[in-house]
Amino acid sequence: MTLRRKIEFKVLMVLLFIFLGWVNFVYAQGTEGNSDNTADWFYPSWVANAPYNNHIVVRDTESSLGRYSLKTKTIGLKDLTRIHGHLCDGLVISFVQIKEVLARLFPEGVVDRTDLRAVSKNGPCWVDAIAFMTGSRINFQTLRIDNAVGDGFIIQMISTSEAYLVHLKPGVFPEELKSVEAKIRQLRAEGRHVEAKDIDAVETMQNNLSKKILTTPSSELLVVERLKDYQFHYCDFFGERGDVINKNMGR
Repeated sequence: MTLRRKIEFKVLMVLLFIFLGWVNFVYAQGTEGNSDNTADWFYPSWVANAPYNNHIVVRDTESSLGRYSLKTKTIGLKDLTRIHGHLCDGLVISFVQIKEVLARLFPEGVVDRTDLRAVSKNGPCWVDAIAFMTGSRINFQTLRIDNAVGDGFIIQMISTSEAYLVHLKPGVFPEELKSVEAKIRQLRAEGRHVEAKDIDAVETMQNNLSKKILTTPSSELLVVERLKDYQFHYCDFFGERGDVINKNMGR
């Protein structure tokens, strides 16, 4: 190779590196903070590779007093598992239900976690999932705990008041699993011993349900109802006395 060609080659390589650096910079401006969905000891491969285990994309603020972030982040089931402490059927059900409503509230694909409030039953899976995925919090008066909502959620966009109720279709949750879970809880509430084989059996049933949830289209699993004129009440403990409003009325 002649000296001229060597110089031309080096110039081309420098230009190539400059170009690639520019491409990476531009690409980085629009990329998301990606979530880890790889299999792990607490997150089996059948979950990681499930066809309906898809992440959500969220936008938050940048700091305690900051503006909207210019970039987005992804949140997945593995992130939720880390927060909650373990993978279970309740967490999977919650994840799928919440994800379905968020897709309706934010059809463009980016969830604004500053603009949501929700109603959840008092269950560890349900509360952890709704708080993490929507940003709703009890202490900010955007999360109501109400067991009347059952094994589902009400999720509302604050700015528009658009709200949805979501729950499983009848028959999706196996009656046998419901019975076995209730039996184990009752035994422990009474201070009685539970056999290891019984816990193993219920965990197998829960995993089978999770596999079904993550491999079945949401249209076959969920009932989603838009709530017209829904009024969110954070707490019903406070109010005006109704028995004194007519105390000065004439007879």
